[in-house]
Amino acid sequence: MNKSIFFVLFSLILLSVHVFGLTPLEDQWIPIKDVKDPYVIEIGKFAVSEYARLNNLQLKFVTVVSGDIQIASNLKYYKLIVTANSVGNGTSKNYETIVWKLKSISELMDFEPLS
Repeated sequence: MNKSIFFVLFSLILLSVHVFGLTPLEDQWIPIKDVKDPYVIEIGKFAVSEYARLNNLQLKFVTVVSGDIQIASNLKYYKLIVTANSVGNGTSKNYETIVWKLKSISELMDFEPLS
């Protein structure tokens, strides 16, 4: 087999594993028992600060209201409901956020206000 064809096929396989491997499965969430755990709070703080940084907003983390976890391979997904204050007007809102973690790497996948 030609080396370039093998490389292209191998790259396509790795790409599909990467794309589909980073997507949480909707029916696999497990409730987090202790949302006051410092590690869970750290993830909530990360979600708020990362969203604020990416959108040039002034949000301040308040608390984690509830959460679920999903473990897929070495990745851990955290779906949290967090409360954050808008620094400008002081109003609090709840947001649903999804963060994936791989050891010390965190990535914000979603951050949506709840009505």
